Amino acid sequence: MIVQLSRFVLATFGALAGLAVKDSIDWTGQIGFPESLVIILFVILGCSIGFILGGILGRELTRAYEYVEEYTGRMSASDLLLATAGLMVGLVVALITSTPIRAVQPSWIAITGTVAMFVVLGYYGVRIAMMKRRDFARLLPRLGDPVADPVAAPARILDTSAIIDGRFAELLRTGFLDGALRVPGFVLAELQTLADSADDGKRARGRRGLDLLATMNGVATTIQVFEADYPELPDVDAKLVRLARDLGADLITVDYNLAQVARVQGIGVLNINELASALRPSHLPGEQIRITVMREGKEADQGVGYLEDGTMVVVQNGRTHVGSEIDTLVTSVLQTSAGRMVFARPVGS
Repeated sequence: MIVQLSRFVLATFGALAGLAVKDSIDWTGQIGFPESLVIILFVILGCSIGFILGGILGRELTRAYEYVEEYTGRMSASDLLLATAGLMVGLVVALITSTPIRAVQPSWIAITGTVAMFVVLGYYGVRIAMMKRRDFARLLPRLGDPVADPVAAPARILDTSAIIDGRFAELLRTGFLDGALRVPGFVLAELQTLADSADDGKRARGRRGLDLLATMNGVATTIQVFEADYPELPDVDAKLVRLARDLGADLITVDYNLAQVARVQGIGVLNINELASALRPSHLPGEQIRITVMREGKEADQGVGYLEDGTMVVVQNGRTHVGSEIDTLVTSVLQTSAGRMVFARPVGS
């Protein structure tokens, strides 16, 4: 509808422009054609140009309209009210500050500067209002959704590494993750790129992530895929940080570097690796544990085994017990960036 309307308007203006051009020069005397033929030619030419430009403009306007409609559809009523208030404040500030600009000569400079001032300050009014909506919600509780839970958990955004890792699904099933889990479109695009990769490892990880999302989509309605993008940011991690900041959401990830960058910028982060490490049972020196020595260690007489949670246990004097299940006594525990490592020795040695 927008395309047809823009084509009609611009084709009409093109025809009128063709008539104006025809009247500006004596084309009959210049080219020798009858006046009626000149009028027809210029009207057709103006309509054609207007029709083509109208199609281009209409498609762009349609794309912009659909984006605005989708974006406002995702916004709550309180966010929409707050954005409108921010826009009005920005326009009022622009009206006041553009007073000196309107007196500038020539007039086209004054008009251009005034319009630019209104656009920029109106945009920043909306941006500032949305960035500070949590603060406004605390100052004005009535801006919140009256039927919403006042202590409801914020939305959580899943990054590519967390989807491929897959442990978030178990946390969701067991109820340890509350709030809506959201997957932006550019994360889904990155998963598809990985799934189409020529590298076998990347292709397997990408397909695992897509399969998991497809499975979860059938059993859990709390996972929402939505369109969002920041074309000016080429890096997916930077887009995730910007999106989380704009939405006031938390990030779910297993990427240590992304988690640290997000925390520096004041964004809430749920690192599944940190959660898994925190939930591992702690073993104190002097505690007795039973373990199967799986293989030889790097040092002489060392054996290596693993607890049920994957924690590595280095057994001194355990090389002779490889393949056997023995009782060991914990001597020390070392916490590293990769996880916890337990050192032990066989009981009685």
